[in-house]
Amino acid sequence: MQCIYKQLRLGLLAPFLLMLGLLTACQSAPEKKPLFNAEQVAVLKEQGFNQTDEGWELSFTDKLLFEFDAAKLTPPSRSAIQKISAALLKVGITHMRVEGHTDNEGTEAYNNKLSLARANVVADAMSATGVPRDNITVKGLGMSKPVASNASKTGKAENRRVTIIVSAP
Repeated sequence: MQCIYKQLRLGLLAPFLLMLGLLTACQSAPEKKPLFNAEQVAVLKEQGFNQTDEGWELSFTDKLLFEFDAAKLTPPSRSAIQKISAALLKVGITHMRVEGHTDNEGTEAYNNKLSLARANVVADAMSATGVPRDNITVKGLGMSKPVASNASKTGKAENRRVTIIVSAP
C-alpha cells in the first residue's frame, strides 16, 4: 500500500513540476518605465545637461560661478542656477546631487572644505528657487575626481567645478 502511494505521489509530482516550469517560463519581465519622460529629457538637454552613467550631469567651472578661492556666487551665476532650477521644477524634477570639485592646489583638507562649501552655496541657490533643500544631496569631492590634467592652467581650471547630477525626477 505504501509502495502504491509512493508511486502515485511521484506520478503526480512530475507533471506538476513540468507545469510549474512552463508557467514560470511564460512570465515576462515587467516592462521598465523610463525614469524621465520626454518633456523632462527635453528640458535637461535644453539646460545643457548630458546623459552619463550616473544620470544627467551639468558642470560649471568655478570661474563662471565664484570669485577666486571663495564660496560666494557671482550675481550672474546665481541667476543662471536659478533659471536652471526653475526649468527643472517646471517639469517635476526635484531631486538632485550637487558636487563640488577643486584642482590640486592647496591641501586635501582645504580643498574638501572649499568644494563642499561651493556645493552648498549652489544647493542653497537652487533651494531659493523652490527645489526642496532636503531633495538636494551635496558632496565636496575636493581634488579626488579631476576631469583634466592638473599639469596646466587650463586643466586646473577645468577641474575647479561644480556639477549638478539628476539621476531621478
